[in-house]
Amino acid sequence: MSKKVVGLALDFGWPLNKEGYKELGAEYVEIPSRTEREIIEATKDADAVFAPAEVFNRKIIEHMNKCRIISVAGTGYDHIDLDAATEHGICVSNVPDYCSEEVSDQAMALILACARKIVIAVNGVKAGEWDSLVDSKLHTRLTPMFRLRGQTLGIVGLGRIGRALIPKAKGFGLKVIGYDPYIESTIAKRLGVELVDFERLLKESDFVSLHMPIAKGQRPIIGLTQLKKMKPTAFLINAARGGLLDEKALHTAVTKGYIAGAGLDVTDPEPPLPNNPLLKLDSVLITPHSGYYSEQSLMNVLREAEEEVFRVLGGGWPQNLVNPGVKEKLREKVGPNRS
Repeated sequence: MSKKVVGLALDFGWPLNKEGYKELGAEYVEIPSRTEREIIEATKDADAVFAPAEVFNRKIIEHMNKCRIISVAGTGYDHIDLDAATEHGICVSNVPDYCSEEVSDQAMALILACARKIVIAVNGVKAGEWDSLVDSKLHTRLTPMFRLRGQTLGIVGLGRIGRALIPKAKGFGLKVIGYDPYIESTIAKRLGVELVDFERLLKESDFVSLHMPIAKGQRPIIGLTQLKKMKPTAFLINAARGGLLDEKALHTAVTKGYIAGAGLDVTDPEPPLPNNPLLKLDSVLITPHSGYYSEQSLMNVLREAEEEVFRVLGGGWPQNLVNPGVKEKLREKVGPNRS
């Protein structure tokens, strides 16, 4: 009997390696599934599943009787119930470094757009305004504006993306400080970043950029208390996960002048609800979680996610296994000779 590999709502032109599926005796099936019931029906007899964004909760996983791997075509895997997958002997893998350059580019772009108030300026010109510096409504909305060189960027989370942002920020003359309780000071020194505590980072930074993962059930790390500690001229940048930020607190902080504004590539929920008050603020820029994307990153993530499936269905382990406790369970499922 051939193996079944299911891709959910991908439409990315898979499979990339058709010969790889033939060698494994596997068939690739792409299904535009979205609801819980549709996902259960599509994956209950699958040997492997590609899961870019759809939620895989315990109920869905309990129906996946044959599955050996859920291959996440992306970096984040907070949409997968790892405990349930481990209990059912299902490997979960991700592609952690496919878009580090793209997301750090997006963060830098948001920093620049906030600092130079690009969207306000563009929209003003489209509305027939021009900044003559004299009695100009547009000029009033563009002030104050400060030279980027010499300002401070505080990076929260010095993983792959946070590290990729460092040289880009320094290229614009920004001083970079960082907060990451899991990084050694010797590594930070090699990166050219001064490690500081979270409170100091908030107080000293002109831009605070979030680059942390988020755990299931984690509370936002940025709420009104943290926003009040920032400079009134500072901007918050979030290209990580929407759940790291309390959006109601952000709205309060911007409208009351606790901070100058924000640049977000992620929201909670996604997409933002039409009545989200942040959408009405000129000083809050929101892009549609597009920071991961380039033609190169898209090809890389698809290829690497596919290779993880080939490794597991071929009897090996994923290179980027995020639930290592599954190994004993999977050995029980497929036998003791698994490599």
